[in-house]
Amino acid sequence: MDLLASLGAPPPLAVMLAAFFAGTVRGYTGFGSAMIFMPVAGAYLGPKTAIGIMSIIDAVLQLAMIRSTWRHARWGEIGPLFVGYVVGLPLGVYLLVTVDPSPVRWVTSLSIVLVLTLLLTVGRIERSPGLPATIATGVTSGIISGLASLGGMVLSLFWLAGPSHNAGVRGSSVAFFVPASVISMSLLAYAGIFTSEVFRGAAWTILPYAVGIGLGSYLFDKTDPRFFRPVAFGVIAAAAITSLPLLDRVLR
Repeated sequence: MDLLASLGAPPPLAVMLAAFFAGTVRGYTGFGSAMIFMPVAGAYLGPKTAIGIMSIIDAVLQLAMIRSTWRHARWGEIGPLFVGYVVGLPLGVYLLVTVDPSPVRWVTSLSIVLVLTLLLTVGRIERSPGLPATIATGVTSGIISGLASLGGMVLSLFWLAGPSHNAGVRGSSVAFFVPASVISMSLLAYAGIFTSEVFRGAAWTILPYAVGIGLGSYLFDKTDPRFFRPVAFGVIAAAAITSLPLLDRVLR
């Protein structure tokens, strides 16, 4: 009881549910948790607090996914992507702490809509893009990760549009964001994002997020592989809808 009292009041129920569904999506697809969590948590708590909570709970619980996904990762692509990510991330964090939150919300929403449109209109390619395109994708992912914790959607587009099989998409996403989370959390800490409010929010939301990851991982192992890509596209679609700032009144 003393521990719960020290945590203060829990976040709104909508934020707790968003953590659970975000974990389920992360466990199943390997990406997309921020697409679910950030719009809801951002509407209630503000983008800075939401990104801080998301980075903590995901950094801790992605470690539980490494063992089952590591061997499927596409390492030849992860290296160049990570180089670009490291270049773009500081710019994204700088924008996060210097610009008005409202434009941040709009950038987040429009970015998700753009990814959704590309996923639905661009056919899959038979081989991976060249080195310049791969690095550019990493830079874009880094900027959006620092700005709105949604860089994973850029990588999901990269892998879903290419020759990666289901386990490759999932494994590459998990493997990429293990070292990436170390860098992003260091920059967020330097920017002063990790306040007591963020740590309290992370303490409340980490359990539903963990339960969701467990459920999502179970579903990936047990369900028909043909469901994977439609579900991944559905994640992008749901994020595009719920991220619209115009829906804040509904989410609240």
